[in-house]
Amino acid sequence: MGEVVRRTPHFTALFMLGGEDEEATVDNVDVEVTLDDGTRYSGTVLTVAALQRWMDGGTDEYEWLKFQCPDLVITRYAGVPAMMRVLELAHERDDLRFLLQELRPVEDEAGHDD
Repeated sequence: MGEVVRRTPHFTALFMLGGEDEEATVDNVDVEVTLDDGTRYSGTVLTVAALQRWMDGGTDEYEWLKFQCPDLVITRYAGVPAMMRVLELAHERDDLRFLLQELRPVEDEAGHDD
């Protein structure tokens, strides 16, 4: 499906859906959150069911026994609306900085020293 952008009064979330993903049912997606001040965060959002499928699909014992992702957020429910609710609640609690991984400012990635 591609990219899905959702805006709130405080941040913008860009969900990067895979080719077969649907907005209402996606259960494994990368997201980039940009606060109004320009601070950016990234995360990988999985449901419990998606995590179970991932681990069950492992090709060896090591993959069956563990899963590692530095910016992992596990949610109860699938779909962009449910994931947005998690992000909104995290923002209300000032937890986005703990929940997600902070990204460098855009100008740093472009090689500018502003």
